[in-house]
Amino acid sequence: MTSIFQSAVDVLKNRQLGVSVEATDCSWKGAYYSLILLEKILHQFHGLCLAGHLEDMWETICELLLHPHVWLRGVLNRLVAFYFASVYQADRANHEKSLGTFFLMTPSRLFLVAVSLCCQLKALLMDGAASTLITQNLASTICALHSFFVPNELVGGDSTWSTLEHHEQSRFLEAFQVLDSLKGRSMFASLTSGYDNQIAEENGDCHSLLVYYLLKRMGKIALQTEAVQMKIIFNVFELISPKIINPVSSQIGDVRGYAYQLLLPLYKVCEGYAGKVISDDMKKLAQEALECIRDTLGMNNFAPIYTRIRKNLKEKRDRRKHREKLMPVVNPMRNAKRKRRIADKNRANNKRKVVTMKIIKWRH
Repeated sequence: MTSIFQSAVDVLKNRQLGVSVEATDCSWKGAYYSLILLEKILHQFHGLCLAGHLEDMWETICELLLHPHVWLRGVLNRLVAFYFASVYQADRANHEKSLGTFFLMTPSRLFLVAVSLCCQLKALLMDGAASTLITQNLASTICALHSFFVPNELVGGDSTWSTLEHHEQSRFLEAFQVLDSLKGRSMFASLTSGYDNQIAEENGDCHSLLVYYLLKRMGKIALQTEAVQMKIIFNVFELISPKIINPVSSQIGDVRGYAYQLLLPLYKVCEGYAGKVISDDMKKLAQEALECIRDTLGMNNFAPIYTRIRKNLKEKRDRRKHREKLMPVVNPMRNAKRKRRIADKNRANNKRKVVTMKIIKWRH
């Protein structure tokens, strides 16, 4: 199994590097059936899941989470969910053993798993079972990452970063590049070089900038993808908010840092700032998640954050309108291209509406 999994990982890396892999397009089949076999073995022999000699296999499984084939992703997500369930069951049975001692429960591996799941959200999902698994796994990884860091002990500070080994730092770098191919290195550099003042002003004193970056990326994905992914992300926000937000904490920055990133996409959906048509069901789901966060925060903490979001979005919209007014004078060529692009978009929308009306009329 290890050999088959590693072959699938090599094919995946070659594909990411742009190497032609037409001859090995069916390589996923061996990995898929091996994963099914491994899943059945683990369900029969529960003790094997956390066994030390399977750690290399779990490492390879985490790398395969980025595989594009939907069948592979389905069984991989089931295995990761089974691992988390086994860890928490073992933790309840033996309180003396720390969660960080389990193989996949280190911050770098948790962050890489969470980033891989965020990448999966960019692809269409097949069914409700896959959505439920991603929701559970994302909630588990984010809550576990949050629990690793006490207030003001950031992954950029000397107290935390200096304790990480070189291979863990390399794993963090890989995860950040997957999370954002353009800004991944700069985000990683802000962590390793210390606490950035700009991030501090925007974020408050969050427990972990890792969680902050994940929530920020998930909020963007929710507004850029379809209703299925938006539903998953809003469900994750509703699940994790009572666990990562502590309104009783004296560290008010922690509360505001996470809450802003949680509330921002919810506000955009509820108030019509999403930039696309949102169904009533999605608005209702966003409103429920927003109310859950409000109840967790308390109205005294919730109101200033909500007001700040409204103010920031209004300023951003005003700046954009001001630039659009100046564009015909400053850059007429760009303004002409913009008008042409809008006209083409409107023409395509009108054509689609006409075709839809004809189909409806033909059916009736």
